[in-house]
Amino acid sequence: MNGKCDNSRYFILLVLLFNIGPIQAVDFTYSGYIKSYALIQDEIEFENSPAVIPDEFDNGYQSQNAVRLMGNWFTENSGNVEVHYEIQPVYYSNTSLVGSAGGIGSTLSTGATIYRYKDLDVELDQYGNHMVVFQNLDRLNYQYSNETGDFTLGRQVVSFGSSRFINPTDIFIPFNIQTLNQEYRVGIDAIRYQAALGDFAVLDTGLIIGEDAKKENSAFFIRGKNSLKGNDVELIVIALDDAWLLGGGLERAIGDFGFWFETAYMDVTNDVVENYWRTSIGSDYALTKSIITSVEYHYNGAGSDNPDDYLQLVTQFPYQKAGVFLLGENYLIPAVSWIANPLVTVNASGFINIDDHSAFINVVSEVSWTENLYSDFGMYVSYGDVLESQISPQQINLGSEFGSYPLSIYASLRYYF
Repeated sequence: MNGKCDNSRYFILLVLLFNIGPIQAVDFTYSGYIKSYALIQDEIEFENSPAVIPDEFDNGYQSQNAVRLMGNWFTENSGNVEVHYEIQPVYYSNTSLVGSAGGIGSTLSTGATIYRYKDLDVELDQYGNHMVVFQNLDRLNYQYSNETGDFTLGRQVVSFGSSRFINPTDIFIPFNIQTLNQEYRVGIDAIRYQAALGDFAVLDTGLIIGEDAKKENSAFFIRGKNSLKGNDVELIVIALDDAWLLGGGLERAIGDFGFWFETAYMDVTNDVVENYWRTSIGSDYALTKSIITSVEYHYNGAGSDNPDDYLQLVTQFPYQKAGVFLLGENYLIPAVSWIANPLVTVNASGFINIDDHSAFINVVSEVSWTENLYSDFGMYVSYGDVLESQISPQQINLGSEFGSYPLSIYASLRYYF
């Protein structure tokens, strides 16, 4: 969707919804948050520095801010309406990054996706050389529920999977591992019905309506989920324009350990990409009442064990339409969570690429100051071979997947209302 006219239509709709809600609905509730992230990133290193280093690889400071407004209109017999709208004013000290949410080490998610029929312009405005404001109409849906199931029409969250870290069946806009604000999954446009088949059994079907309702941007899924003798079992089929996904997952307890397994096979009908498997298996265990450890192994058949292939991979189907974002094949993901006291929590996790011996480590502490006010302090640390500058032909290659990620240190303040 282009132009100020389209943005104005969405804005008028939002104003009407937020103002007529209390009159027309039996019950109207609203909530939201205000967040601010201060981020410092080191420069991106090279093994053989080129004659001219691109400006976007310099060190820099960012101030990522977000205001999210959420409204819900509940009626007694006619269903419910949900609306979420978010604006993100972002300041970049490095002017070459203004207006860009991608690139090596990017920690920002703008909500841009092909799995929306029509959308607002992602960039709302730009101020000078350092400030840009993004916007995201993240939810706009109608919901109706009765004893047989739940029907949802419009922009909503659609996510699947049994694993804790990487979900092979979750192909519709998962977050990258370095994204700072991961509280709400990106909404996509869908018609969905979840039928209750018993106390624990659910049949979930949906049609994803992508950009301009074109077949190549849309999808259909059918998923069954049930609990059988302590085993939470899930099976799913997803039909894309040029691929089919068949997958499933299992969650259960084995003694004092939690266990999960999830796998998916993607049958790609074009000749550019081969069919591939993605699989995750893992376990968690409570060492004490305050310390929980977990570990997950992930196999990514869409990736490669050769870093020379990485730049070509990101242009292919699995990375453009099927939610794949890791570039290697084999990963080990350990994690630990420590509740220091009722108000302070520390979490640490590592994504280790076994093939190229690189690693991405995330450490963050959260402090609860009041019921509505929280702060975070964290860092991203990477290890591995850095970028390589090639003279003939002139290009930049990835030495490893995570080695080029810059050291990132951040602090945040979050207020909920």
